[in-house]
Amino acid sequence: MKCFRLFTLLLLLVGVVPAFCWAQRAAASPVNIPQLLDSVALRLNQHYIFLAEARRMAAYVQSPARQQAYAALATKPTLLVKQLQADLQTVHRDPHLFLAYNPALATSSRVSPQPTAAELAQAKKYWKANNYLFKKAEVLPGNMGYLPFTGFVPDVGGAQPTIHAALQFLANTNALLIDLRANMGGSPDMVNLLESYFFRERTHLNDLINRSTNDTTVFYTDPAKAQHLTLTMPIYILTSHDTFSGAEDFAYALQMAQRALVVGETTGGGAHPTKPVSVGQGFVVSIPFARSLNPVTHTDWEGTGVVPNVKTEARYALLKARELALQAQRQAAPTEQEKHQLTYLLEELPRPHPAPVLPMRVLQPYAGTYGPLTIYQRRKHIRGAAKRITITISSSGISNRVATLFDAATAIRAADNQFLYSG
Repeated sequence: MKCFRLFTLLLLLVGVVPAFCWAQRAAASPVNIPQLLDSVALRLNQHYIFLAEARRMAAYVQSPARQQAYAALATKPTLLVKQLQADLQTVHRDPHLFLAYNPALATSSRVSPQPTAAELAQAKKYWKANNYLFKKAEVLPGNMGYLPFTGFVPDVGGAQPTIHAALQFLANTNALLIDLRANMGGSPDMVNLLESYFFRERTHLNDLINRSTNDTTVFYTDPAKAQHLTLTMPIYILTSHDTFSGAEDFAYALQMAQRALVVGETTGGGAHPTKPVSVGQGFVVSIPFARSLNPVTHTDWEGTGVVPNVKTEARYALLKARELALQAQRQAAPTEQEKHQLTYLLEELPRPHPAPVLPMRVLQPYAGTYGPLTIYQRRKHIRGAAKRITITISSSGISNRVATLFDAATAIRAADNQFLYSG
């Protein structure tokens, strides 16, 4: 139970409260239907992000015909919730708007958006013990930074040293791959902090319009928040269908600011933060109370998801992003030697499918002496002084380049029926 309470708290703190957290139970006494509907209508009109849709939904469920249908379910709250939920969705489809019958939660402090000091301390302890959901910071071949993490925790002050250290470690890389494929979102303030590391100037990226408080929070990047550490390399953001909420906010903002390319799958499509509100008699409704507004598109990703610049299956997104980054570097490389090195790294990328086994008649012509290097045939294999020979096959055929060392500058190439050594 303690773990469940912490899990629910963590979800509430980041604005993600799934319906399965709220158990359905039998009513102790018949539900007062008119009272319940009046309360639902009141809360929708107070908080729901689209007032016109709130009024339409309220009018529909309060109609005499619907009240009569609900009256037949007054002793069956589970079925009542299911029917009421279906009717609301009939008027206006919003997967984030849902109801549940749970007397314990309805009277709990968890319906309040403010956790207790003890609960907040427990959550902060959890986030710290999990490194604020950052998994690693790694430099991949080709001097590419790789940063996977699974959430934007609300403890901005606690997480900043970890974020700053990770980005400082990756600051000298040629490209940055930010992996959000398993990221379910979280705090807008944490999103804004991370964004601030990627813009030299103060930049307007998002507005959060709150119906409950009737105000708008404007989010600008701020170099001071990032302690004036600005990463200017190209950014590739990896996404999946599971990428959601604050992670979508981050991806969408950088994509629309033309600061990053999004690679992977269309994201989950959740742009509206929700909060649980008690409507009495043991019922709770989760209401989307705010929406994002991008300054470039004047809309958000609700329902549509963030559409990648380059679509590929999520499991191949990292590989595809590495390929795109290396191709861009090769195109911009000032010397032929650098282009050769980047070509080698491209050819060395893992392939989605197992490489075919080449017959000896294809391999045997590569045997020979090239400068200080010797390639020779032994049984059904060809060998070299470096003990590692790579012949790349692509859709266009067999590469004329044979990499003989881990050093990309050293290779042999075939030209005009002759093998040329370079190193």
